[in-house]
Amino acid sequence: MIGNDLVDLELAAVDSNWQRKGYLEKICTAAEQKLILTAAAPADLIWLIWTMKEAAYKAENRLSGRRFYAPADFITSVYPGAANGFSGQVCYRDRVFFTRTTVDNRMIHSIACLETSAFSHIQTRYLSNTPGYAGEFNARQEDYRLEKNKSGIPVLACRENGRYYAASVSHHGAYLAVIYSGSLLSAD
Repeated sequence: MIGNDLVDLELAAVDSNWQRKGYLEKICTAAEQKLILTAAAPADLIWLIWTMKEAAYKAENRLSGRRFYAPADFITSVYPGAANGFSGQVCYRDRVFFTRTTVDNRMIHSIACLETSAFSHIQTRYLSNTPGYAGEFNARQEDYRLEKNKSGIPVLACRENGRYYAASVSHHGAYLAVIYSGSLLSAD
């Protein structure tokens, strides 16, 4: 299963007061809070951790079919990666989700998978965050159509055989990302 999340850093800087009383306690473990509060760039670290948790939540939601809000129950570990990137893990109950995160001066984008081998098959399409994003995505695809299943979860519908495959959509501020597996993980 896959999931993704992104944060528009410019919008987050003016729209989100992560320093308000009780905010960190609601979404982070004590260890994560300590990392954030002692970081050289705490705002960047909070959004890195948040996107990792949200990406893992989306993958968990696809697996369990449950919608819930418990970000502090998703426990992150972050490892420096290549330039402008990080890898990590998010543990939730008995599952471990592996994450890859890209960071630039505009946004932070995290992808979560159950297996690290899945990353080599993930396709990412960045679009403007507009109400017509699905139409824009579909206009660029000949073989697949982005839709939502009966539970409201994004899927790719194969135009040739009618089967559904896993996809994940995330948007914030000016940015939107659609991810799907090049090997087309079944969503049936």
